[in-house]
Amino acid sequence: MKTRILYKILGLLLTISPMTELGAQNAGNRTFQFLAHRGSRFEFDENTMEAFRRSYDAGARGFEIDVRMTGDGDLILSHDESLYRTCGVDVQTEDLTTEECRRLRTRQGNPLAFCDEFCDFLSDKEDMYVEFEIKTVDWLYTQAMLDDLIDKLYHMAMAHKPASSCYVFSSFDKRALTTMKARHPDAELMLLKTQPCSASVVMEARRMGIHRIACKMDGSTRAAVDFAHDIGMSVSLWPVASRHDLLLGIALGSDCLCCDAVIDVAGWCQSYLPFIQTKGWCPLLK
Repeated sequence: MKTRILYKILGLLLTISPMTELGAQNAGNRTFQFLAHRGSRFEFDENTMEAFRRSYDAGARGFEIDVRMTGDGDLILSHDESLYRTCGVDVQTEDLTTEECRRLRTRQGNPLAFCDEFCDFLSDKEDMYVEFEIKTVDWLYTQAMLDDLIDKLYHMAMAHKPASSCYVFSSFDKRALTTMKARHPDAELMLLKTQPCSASVVMEARRMGIHRIACKMDGSTRAAVDFAHDIGMSVSLWPVASRHDLLLGIALGSDCLCCDAVIDVAGWCQSYLPFIQTKGWCPLLK
């Protein structure tokens, strides 16, 4: 009974929620972007082509990936500074050659993915939403290295991007975002924060000329998200690892939800919350 009441309240909330510049409505219902974090890392081998192919085949139409460099300047997909958690070797991709990285396998037996492979995979796929997170830190990436990474990533991603897709370059590193903005002014940017959504975070991004923010869901408030919407900004909330996280993100008014278990969460959403219109997820027809 309580669950049914919650669904009805959420349905009303979504129906009366105002449309923002960066949002959309469908039959009176608010829509939000839904994407597979690292290819849906709780369900597949994160940041591998295996994960991207399997989650895409299951219906995912949005991805978040992590971009780093090898020691000889190629772009590789890896989240941590060390490869120990994913590959069992305590070394950074930045300290390995491309050939050494190609010889490595994850703990699940998959090769590491390179950014050019991922972009080639997307080149014939329309209506995709993709966040390329730039994993740079001051002590590891000089400005010259950062310039090199930014130029390679931008050209690699945009060279074969379908016109109907949206590619966003995100980072916790402000240097990466300001460098991308200076060198490629047309790039769509997102500021990542480990803090909840707040007026100060919103204004921090606005001062940088950035109109998208991604904040920690815990501690975020509807008032802060509404404030962001009022000044034309889009808000992504993370992490989304469960159905309860999904409901909270929707209630807070998030425009985008970065999910670690897209098949479980999106499938449940479509089965039990049919009034919610999602982007970034295309159900299989069987």
